[in-house]
Amino acid sequence: MRQGRKKLLTITLIFVILITITSCKNNKVKSEDAKRSVVTIVCGIDVKKGILTSDVIVGSGFCYKPGRIITNYHNIQDNAENINVITYDNLTVAAKVIAKDEKNDIALLEIDADIPSLSFGNTDKCEIGQTAINIATPVSAFLKGTYSEGLITNLNIVGFGTQSLIQTDINLSPGCSGSPLFDSDYNVIGMVTFKSTEFGAEGLGFAIPANRLQQLIERLDQGITTPDLKIIFQSDIYQKFGIPGAKGLVVQEVSEDSPAQGQLQAGDLITIINGNAIRNLVEYTNALEQCIQNQNIEIKIIRNSQEQTVIIEGGSL
Repeated sequence: MRQGRKKLLTITLIFVILITITSCKNNKVKSEDAKRSVVTIVCGIDVKKGILTSDVIVGSGFCYKPGRIITNYHNIQDNAENINVITYDNLTVAAKVIAKDEKNDIALLEIDADIPSLSFGNTDKCEIGQTAINIATPVSAFLKGTYSEGLITNLNIVGFGTQSLIQTDINLSPGCSGSPLFDSDYNVIGMVTFKSTEFGAEGLGFAIPANRLQQLIERLDQGITTPDLKIIFQSDIYQKFGIPGAKGLVVQEVSEDSPAQGQLQAGDLITIINGNAIRNLVEYTNALEQCIQNQNIEIKIIRNSQEQTVIIEGGSL
């Protein structure tokens, strides 16, 4: 009986060891495959002439379908004629901007190179505390393929721009912007967009969720544009420090070419757009994205302690 149990225990132990070894090998293969899908974005250099054409920007990006790269808009900015992609295998190719969204900080590039594409995961299933992996090019192309690991430390973060974000404690450096954030199976769950160093903070990295990325890619591919009211909002204490109680967005300035010129003014508090409550820039952006082309936009505001309704005609957008 004892010998039988001992034999069973030995077999079980061997089985566990074999599974562990196989899992490690599989993860290593997945990691190497993922590295080949992550690229370095270099702007401001004329590669053929070997000269600088502007301030050099080094960032990251990744292949989301054959011949297509996604990265942050701030990685390319206005360098449309001098954007180069360096692959993990040291191939340098010119990239063409096919679509960009400055407000949501994404850009889609086209390249003539055979790079494996990555698969998107479902960020609705992400959980705080789960493993997060990053492969990027921090600082210099010499460091391409740098692997970092950490955790998802928070979800659905607002107050840092036009969309809710994933928070991670992965150590991010300049150049990591545009790189993929993976789950443990190397599905893309986000794209790194920035890290916060305000007040000396450390370990505060943020990524655009994969579900949001896919939505933005689809909108750009279909040529769907979001109405731009060309409004600058005041920095709000509720927004800055995340204090509950925000009742809207306070207008600081209305651009001269804004479709809301003459209807909105500095000091107006925007509370509702087309029936959607507005408490932050994420809700503001979502409300505008829901607008149908040429549809009028109804905006409820508070001006001089009085509620008013402003209509922006769709034809002026």
